[in-house]
Amino acid sequence: MPTTYEPAEVPGWPAYAFVVRDSGRVAVSGPLLPAAEHPTRASAVDAVAAAAAGLGRPVRAEATERDGTVWHLVISPDGAVGELSVGARQGKASRKRTAPGRARRPDSGQARSAPEPVTAAPVAGAVTPEALSEAVARLDGYAAAGRAEEAETLAAQLDEHAANALGLSHPDALLVREARARITGRAGDAVGGVLLYRDVAERWHYRGAYEQAEAVADHAQALWLEIADPATAVAAGVSVVRMRNQIPGEGGSAFAAAVAHQARLEAARDAAAGALGPHRAGAR
Repeated sequence: MPTTYEPAEVPGWPAYAFVVRDSGRVAVSGPLLPAAEHPTRASAVDAVAAAAAGLGRPVRAEATERDGTVWHLVISPDGAVGELSVGARQGKASRKRTAPGRARRPDSGQARSAPEPVTAAPVAGAVTPEALSEAVARLDGYAAAGRAEEAETLAAQLDEHAANALGLSHPDALLVREARARITGRAGDAVGGVLLYRDVAERWHYRGAYEQAEAVADHAQALWLEIADPATAVAAGVSVVRMRNQIPGEGGSAFAAAVAHQARLEAARDAAAGALGPHRAGAR
Protein backbone atom coordinates (compact mmCIF):
# COMPACT_ATOMS: atom_id res chain seq x y z
CA MET A 1 0.00 0.00 0.00
CA PRO A 2 1.46 3.41 -0.92
CA THR A 3 2.65 5.72 1.83
CA THR A 4 0.22 8.51 2.73
CA TYR A 5 1.68 11.91 3.58
CA GLU A 6 0.10 14.75 5.49
CA PRO A 7 0.33 18.15 3.74
CA ALA A 8 2.63 19.49 6.46
CA GLU A 9 5.15 16.73 5.72
CA VAL A 10 5.85 17.82 2.13
CA PRO A 11 6.55 21.49 1.27
CA GLY A 12 4.19 23.07 -1.23
CA TRP A 13 7.09 24.02 -3.50
CA PRO A 14 8.10 22.68 -5.90
CA ALA A 15 4.98 20.98 -7.21
CA TYR A 16 4.76 19.03 -10.47
CA ALA A 17 1.97 18.09 -12.85
CA PHE A 18 1.43 14.84 -14.77
CA VAL A 19 -1.17 14.93 -17.55
CA VAL A 20 -2.08 11.69 -19.34
CA ARG A 21 -2.63 12.32 -23.05
CA ASP A 22 -5.03 10.41 -25.30
CA SER A 23 -2.00 8.67 -26.79
CA GLY A 24 -1.04 7.31 -23.38
CA ARG A 25 2.02 9.54 -23.17
CA VAL A 26 2.43 11.57 -19.99
CA ALA A 27 3.23 15.28 -20.04
CA VAL A 28 5.31 16.51 -17.11
CA SER A 29 5.79 20.12 -16.05
CA GLY A 30 6.96 22.00 -13.00
CA PRO A 31 9.74 24.17 -11.55
CA LEU A 32 13.36 23.24 -12.32
CA LEU A 33 12.24 20.62 -14.83
CA PRO A 34 12.01 21.17 -18.60
CA ALA A 35 8.46 20.51 -19.81
CA ALA A 36 8.39 17.22 -21.74
CA GLU A 37 6.21 14.27 -22.69
CA HIS A 38 7.22 10.77 -21.63
CA PRO A 39 6.23 7.46 -23.25
CA THR A 40 5.26 5.80 -19.96
CA ARG A 41 4.13 6.68 -16.47
CA ALA A 42 7.29 5.14 -15.06
CA SER A 43 9.57 7.39 -17.12
CA ALA A 44 7.50 10.43 -16.13
CA VAL A 45 7.84 9.53 -12.45
CA ASP A 46 11.58 9.00 -12.92
CA ALA A 47 11.94 12.55 -14.25
CA VAL A 48 10.27 14.05 -11.18
CA ALA A 49 12.16 11.67 -8.88
CA ALA A 50 15.41 13.06 -10.30
CA ALA A 51 14.25 16.56 -9.37
CA ALA A 52 13.36 15.31 -5.89
CA ALA A 53 16.81 13.73 -5.59
CA GLY A 54 18.38 17.09 -6.39
CA LEU A 55 16.51 18.58 -3.44
CA GLY A 56 17.10 15.58 -1.22
CA ARG A 57 13.44 15.18 -0.25
CA PRO A 58 10.02 14.16 -1.61
CA VAL A 59 8.03 16.59 -3.75
CA ARG A 60 4.35 17.05 -4.52
CA ALA A 61 2.72 16.19 -7.83
CA GLU A 62 -0.76 16.05 -9.32
CA ALA A 63 -1.63 13.46 -11.93
CA THR A 64 -4.59 14.15 -14.20
CA GLU A 65 -6.10 11.17 -16.02
CA ARG A 66 -7.77 11.40 -19.41
CA ASP A 67 -11.20 11.38 -17.76
CA GLY A 68 -10.29 14.31 -15.50
CA THR A 69 -9.56 12.30 -12.36
CA VAL A 70 -6.87 13.98 -10.29
CA TRP A 71 -4.44 12.14 -8.03
CA HIS A 72 -2.58 14.03 -5.31
CA LEU A 73 0.82 12.35 -5.19
CA VAL A 74 4.17 12.55 -3.45
CA ILE A 75 7.26 11.48 -5.42
CA SER A 76 10.33 10.42 -3.44
CA PRO A 77 13.95 10.69 -4.62
CA ASP A 78 14.10 6.90 -5.05
CA GLY A 79 11.06 6.95 -7.36
CA ALA A 80 8.55 5.68 -4.80
CA VAL A 81 5.07 7.11 -5.33
CA GLY A 82 2.99 8.01 -2.28
CA GLU A 83 -0.25 9.89 -1.81
CA LEU A 84 -1.07 13.22 -0.24
CA SER A 85 -3.91 12.93 2.24
CA VAL A 86 -7.38 13.95 1.07
CA GLY A 87 -8.11 17.65 1.41
CA ALA A 88 -4.57 18.82 0.74
CA ARG A 89 -5.76 20.68 -2.34
CA GLN A 90 -9.17 22.15 -3.03
CA GLY A 91 -11.23 22.71 -6.14
CA LYS A 92 -10.06 19.66 -8.09
CA ALA A 93 -11.92 16.64 -9.33
CA SER A 94 -12.53 14.02 -6.69
CA ARG A 95 -9.81 11.42 -6.21
CA LYS A 96 -10.88 7.92 -7.26
CA ARG A 97 -9.51 4.48 -6.50
CA THR A 98 -10.13 1.14 -8.15
CA ALA A 99 -8.23 -0.99 -5.67
CA PRO A 100 -6.45 -0.27 -2.38
CA GLY A 101 -2.89 0.87 -2.94
CA ARG A 102 -3.10 0.95 -6.72
CA ALA A 103 -3.40 4.00 -8.92
CA ARG A 104 -6.27 4.00 -11.39
CA ARG A 105 -5.09 3.31 -14.94
CA PRO A 106 -6.57 5.18 -17.86
CA ASP A 107 -9.47 3.35 -19.49
CA SER A 108 -8.96 1.64 -22.81
CA GLY A 109 -12.27 2.76 -24.28
CA GLN A 110 -13.06 5.71 -26.47
CA ALA A 111 -10.46 8.46 -26.20
CA ARG A 112 -11.48 11.66 -24.49
CA SER A 113 -10.05 15.11 -24.89
CA ALA A 114 -7.09 15.63 -22.61
CA PRO A 115 -7.70 18.21 -19.87
CA GLU A 116 -5.62 21.33 -19.69
CA PRO A 117 -2.36 20.80 -17.76
CA VAL A 118 -2.60 21.58 -14.07
CA THR A 119 -0.43 24.53 -13.12
CA ALA A 120 2.53 23.61 -10.98
CA ALA A 121 2.91 27.03 -9.38
CA PRO A 122 1.88 27.03 -5.72
CA VAL A 123 0.42 29.96 -3.85
CA ALA A 124 2.80 32.66 -2.72
CA GLY A 125 2.90 31.43 0.86
CA ALA A 126 4.33 28.09 -0.25
CA VAL A 127 7.39 29.70 -1.87
CA THR A 128 9.64 29.74 1.16
CA PRO A 129 13.16 31.19 1.36
CA GLU A 130 14.45 27.72 2.20
CA ALA A 131 12.88 26.15 -0.89
CA LEU A 132 14.20 28.89 -3.15
CA SER A 133 17.67 28.55 -1.63
CA GLU A 134 17.59 24.82 -2.34
CA ALA A 135 16.61 25.49 -5.92
CA VAL A 136 19.32 28.12 -6.46
CA ALA A 137 21.95 25.81 -4.98
CA ARG A 138 20.87 23.12 -7.39
CA LEU A 139 21.14 25.51 -10.35
CA ASP A 140 24.62 26.59 -9.27
CA GLY A 141 25.53 22.92 -9.11
CA TYR A 142 24.36 22.43 -12.69
CA ALA A 143 26.43 25.40 -13.84
CA ALA A 144 29.50 24.19 -11.96
CA ALA A 145 29.12 20.75 -13.55
CA GLY A 146 29.24 22.25 -17.04
CA ARG A 147 25.48 22.13 -17.61
CA ALA A 148 25.32 25.89 -18.10
CA GLU A 149 22.64 25.98 -20.78
CA GLU A 150 20.34 23.71 -18.80
CA ALA A 151 20.96 25.78 -15.68
CA GLU A 152 20.17 28.97 -17.61
CA THR A 153 16.85 27.60 -18.87
CA LEU A 154 15.79 26.36 -15.46
CA ALA A 155 16.93 29.60 -13.79
CA ALA A 156 14.60 31.52 -16.09
CA GLN A 157 11.74 29.23 -15.05
CA LEU A 158 12.53 29.68 -11.37
CA ASP A 159 12.80 33.45 -11.79
CA GLU A 160 9.40 33.63 -13.46
CA HIS A 161 7.88 31.36 -10.84
CA ALA A 162 9.23 33.39 -7.91
CA ALA A 163 8.22 36.70 -9.49
CA ASN A 164 4.68 35.48 -10.19
CA ALA A 165 4.26 34.06 -6.70
CA LEU A 166 5.94 36.81 -4.68
CA GLY A 167 6.13 39.90 -6.89
CA LEU A 168 9.03 41.19 -8.98
CA SER A 169 10.55 43.29 -6.21
CA HIS A 170 10.10 40.89 -3.30
CA PRO A 171 13.50 40.31 -1.61
CA ASP A 172 13.39 36.54 -2.18
CA ALA A 173 12.42 37.02 -5.83
CA LEU A 174 15.33 39.45 -6.24
CA LEU A 175 17.76 36.89 -4.84
CA VAL A 176 16.50 34.38 -7.39
CA ARG A 177 16.87 36.90 -10.22
CA GLU A 178 20.40 37.69 -9.07
CA ALA A 179 21.19 33.97 -9.26
CA ARG A 180 19.70 33.91 -12.75
CA ALA A 181 21.96 36.82 -13.74
CA ARG A 182 25.01 34.98 -12.43
CA ILE A 183 24.09 31.76 -14.26
CA THR A 184 23.24 33.64 -17.47
CA GLY A 185 26.69 35.21 -17.45
CA ARG A 186 28.32 31.82 -16.88
CA ALA A 187 26.37 30.41 -19.81
CA GLY A 188 28.07 32.92 -22.11
CA ASP A 189 25.35 35.58 -22.33
CA ALA A 190 27.19 38.46 -20.70
CA VAL A 191 24.78 41.08 -22.01
CA GLY A 192 21.79 39.18 -20.66
CA GLY A 193 23.54 38.81 -17.32
CA VAL A 194 24.34 42.53 -17.17
CA LEU A 195 20.72 43.48 -17.86
CA LEU A 196 19.42 41.11 -15.20
CA TYR A 197 21.92 42.38 -12.64
CA ARG A 198 20.96 45.96 -13.50
CA ASP A 199 17.28 45.20 -12.98
CA VAL A 200 17.98 43.65 -9.58
CA ALA A 201 20.27 46.49 -8.49
CA GLU A 202 17.71 49.15 -9.41
CA ARG A 203 14.91 47.30 -7.62
CA TRP A 204 17.01 47.04 -4.46
CA HIS A 205 17.73 50.75 -4.79
CA TYR A 206 14.04 51.59 -5.09
CA ARG A 207 13.40 49.53 -1.96
CA GLY A 208 15.98 51.59 -0.08
CA ALA A 209 18.31 48.59 0.32
CA TYR A 210 21.37 50.55 -0.75
CA GLU A 211 24.05 48.06 0.28
CA GLN A 212 22.40 45.27 -1.69
CA ALA A 213 21.92 47.61 -4.64
CA GLU A 214 25.60 48.57 -4.63
CA ALA A 215 26.77 44.95 -4.40
CA VAL A 216 24.63 43.83 -7.34
CA ALA A 217 25.59 46.92 -9.36
CA ASP A 218 29.23 45.94 -8.85
CA HIS A 219 28.46 42.50 -10.30
CA ALA A 220 26.78 44.10 -13.31
CA GLN A 221 29.72 46.39 -13.96
CA ALA A 222 32.29 43.62 -13.52
CA LEU A 223 30.47 41.41 -16.02
CA TRP A 224 30.19 44.33 -18.44
CA LEU A 225 33.97 44.77 -18.34
CA GLU A 226 34.36 41.19 -19.58
CA ILE A 227 32.58 41.89 -22.89
CA ALA A 228 35.32 42.01 -25.52
CA ASP A 229 33.43 43.21 -28.60
CA PRO A 230 33.25 47.03 -28.45
CA ALA A 231 29.91 47.35 -30.24
CA THR A 232 28.28 44.76 -27.99
CA ALA A 233 29.82 46.32 -24.89
CA VAL A 234 28.64 49.80 -25.91
CA ALA A 235 25.06 48.54 -26.22
CA ALA A 236 25.23 46.97 -22.76
CA GLY A 237 27.04 50.01 -21.40
CA VAL A 238 24.03 52.24 -21.96
CA SER A 239 22.21 50.27 -19.24
CA VAL A 240 25.24 50.21 -16.95
CA VAL A 241 25.73 53.99 -17.14
CA ARG A 242 22.03 54.51 -16.46
CA MET A 243 22.25 52.18 -13.46
CA ARG A 244 25.35 53.95 -12.15
CA ASN A 245 23.63 57.30 -12.48
CA GLN A 246 21.27 56.04 -9.76
CA ILE A 247 23.81 53.93 -7.86
CA PRO A 248 27.03 55.92 -8.33
CA GLY A 249 29.22 54.22 -5.75
CA GLU A 250 31.23 55.94 -3.05
CA GLY A 251 31.92 59.52 -4.06
CA GLY A 252 30.52 58.80 -7.52
CA SER A 253 33.59 56.74 -8.39
CA ALA A 254 31.70 53.84 -9.96
CA PHE A 255 29.64 56.19 -12.12
CA ALA A 256 32.77 58.00 -13.29
CA ALA A 257 34.48 54.70 -14.11
CA ALA A 258 31.45 53.52 -16.09
CA VAL A 259 31.28 56.74 -18.11
CA ALA A 260 35.01 56.59 -18.86
CA HIS A 261 34.86 52.94 -19.94
CA GLN A 262 31.85 53.61 -22.13
CA ALA A 263 33.75 56.45 -23.84
CA ARG A 264 36.71 54.16 -24.52
CA LEU A 265 34.40 51.51 -25.94
CA GLU A 266 32.70 54.02 -28.22
CA ALA A 267 36.08 55.20 -29.49
CA ALA A 268 37.17 51.61 -30.15
CA ARG A 269 33.91 50.85 -31.92
CA ASP A 270 34.18 53.93 -34.10
CA ALA A 271 37.82 53.19 -34.91
CA ALA A 272 36.93 49.64 -35.94
CA ALA A 273 34.10 50.93 -38.13
CA GLY A 274 36.46 53.46 -39.74
CA ALA A 275 39.03 50.76 -40.45
CA LEU A 276 36.41 48.70 -42.25
CA GLY A 277 35.17 51.66 -44.27
CA PRO A 278 37.77 51.66 -47.11
CA HIS A 279 37.45 47.90 -47.57
CA ARG A 280 33.71 48.19 -47.88
CA ALA A 281 34.07 51.09 -50.29
CA GLY A 282 36.53 49.14 -52.44
CA ALA A 283 34.21 46.17 -52.58
CA ARG A 284 31.45 48.24 -54.16
